[in-house]
Order: sequence, then C-alpha cells, then structure tokens
Amino acid sequence: MLVNPVFLHGWAFSSKVFDGFRGIKIDLPYHGSSKLGYGGMEELVDDIALTLPSKHDLVGWSMGASLAMLLALKYPSKVNRLFLIGATVHFGGAWSRANIRAFMSMVKREGYGGIRKFRGTAYGGAFEDSLELEPAIGMLSDYIELNLELEAPFIRKEVFLIHGLEDEVVPPQESLKLFNLLKGAKLLFLSGGHFPIGYEEEFIAKVFKGG
Repeated sequence: MLVNPVFLHGWAFSSKVFDGFRGIKIDLPYHGSSKLGYGGMEELVDDIALTLPSKHDLVGWSMGASLAMLLALKYPSKVNRLFLIGATVHFGGAWSRANIRAFMSMVKREGYGGIRKFRGTAYGGAFEDSLELEPAIGMLSDYIELNLELEAPFIRKEVFLIHGLEDEVVPPQESLKLFNLLKGAKLLFLSGGHFPIGYEEEFIAKVFKGG
C-alpha cells in the first residue's frame, strides 16, 4: 500500500495520467490547472514541498521522477519512499546532443501534440489537457540540463525504479544507471513504453500492492 501518496507527472502531460490512483496529484507549472509558479527546478521543488502536509510516498514519472529525487534530497522529512517511473539521472545525457536538438526541434515544430503522440502510443489515443507551450519549453530545457548523478547516491530512502521495456523516450538502461547509484533500490521492468499504461494489473501487483 502507498502511504499518503503524491503523484508528479511528466512534461507536456498533467496529473490526469494518474486518474486511476488515489492521492495528491500535482499539476506542474504551465500544465493542466497548475497554480504553481516557475523559477527553476530547485525553486519548484521548494514550492512543492510547501504544499506537502506530512510524510509521503512520492510517485514520479519522467520529469516528475527527477523532481521526486530532488524532494528526497532537499526535504527528506517530507518523503517516505520513492516510486520512479521512466526515470533518468540526466535526460540530456541519455541521448546524443544531435538527438536532443532534433527532439527540441520536433517539440517546437509540432507543439505538445508531437510529444504527446510520441509518448502516447501507450495511452491508446491522444492525451488532452491544457499546456502553456512556450514557457513549458523553457522548463523542458532546464530538465534536459538537470544532472543528478553526483547527488543521487545521497538519497537515503527506499526506492522503486519502474521502467517500460519499450520506452522510446528514456532508454531502459537509464534505470540501470540509477539502480547502480541508489543503494538498495529495487528495479522492475514492465511491458509497455514510457509510462506502462495498459499494464495496470502487472504494475499494481508488482509495485503498489507489494510495496
């Protein structure tokens, strides 16, 4: 069972991706119905910490996974366990610079529709929620540069790493890198892509019921 769960979604989506779960669901700045401001990743983590009333299990997907790790590092008293889905210690280091440039060009050219389509095959259709694209692209740039390789080994929490074997956004080997950095972490590979929607029974049985 999850304890006081808090859910942090990935870029270009919103807390709606966690509609099937109960808990506190936070819309990140420029996403969904968020009221959070944005002055950088560190400031965002400070703002999120202020909204957390007690000690929580954090469930973070993609960018949300990186924010969950930052929360565990900066505000350990607010964090019980980490459940990191499609996570990487450094998104910008998971791909060549040429691929990163192509990725950003696609986002700027096709907007959120492009990235939602790129990730959205696991959703069985298009994802719909509001996104302020221009400022959100600045947030994406910060995420690409965020590198937690030196900090991650200092996370002193129980960590579950969950990764889709067909993930085309964050390669599965990125979870192996995190596994080697996080002492005592548990690594679970599931069927599916960047977010293993469509494999909820396997997901819940392996992670949430067993956690």
